[in-house]
This record gives sequence, C-alpha cells and structure tokens, in this order.
Amino acid sequence: MNRSVHFEPNPAGIAALLRSEEMREFVMSRARAGAQFAARIAPRRTGEYAAAIHAEDGGLGGAHGDRVMGLIVASAPHSAVVEWGNVHQDHPYHVLGQTLGIVQAG
Repeated sequence: MNRSVHFEPNPAGIAALLRSEEMREFVMSRARAGAQFAARIAPRRTGEYAAAIHAEDGGLGGAHGDRVMGLIVASAPHSAVVEWGNVHQDHPYHVLGQTLGIVQAG
C-alpha cells in the first residue's frame, strides 16, 4: 500500500493563525514564563531590576508585521547596564539574553 501525503499551504489561513487570539494567548504565556525566569536569575543589589521585569503584548511584529508578538521587558532605569555592563560595571549579566535562549527552547 503506497500512501503519500500532500500539503498545500494556505497563505491566508496561515496569516490568520499568526494573528489569532489563540496564538496571542500562547505567545503571551511564553512571554510571561520568560519574564518569571528572567526575574529569578536577575542580580539583586536592590531588587529594583528584578521587580521591573515583565511581559507585554507587542501587538503585531515580525519581519512583515504580520504576527502577534510578546515582549519581555526590563524597565528599570539601569536595565541596559545590568544586561551589557558599562565602565563602572564590567560584568554584564545578560539576563534577557539568557532568557531568550530558554524561551526559544520551549
């Protein structure tokens, strides 16, 4: 018995899926989990940086602006210094960089 499967992509259907409420819920659940992970691994001199990490709905994004997007945001004033370091802090923590790897891995 020789069976084969044929798949013909439906661009309109795929586009609708990428913008659907179900996809938004999935993406935001991953963003919230990523924000929780980032807050757990964040350095804690004062706790301000870790407390300012959160997930946001990024609206539509991607290369063509055609899919839902979730953001993991570090909004403390010194977030860039924690992530990349500066002349006063030569040890960058790369909290969001590490988090991206975890979120992408699932």
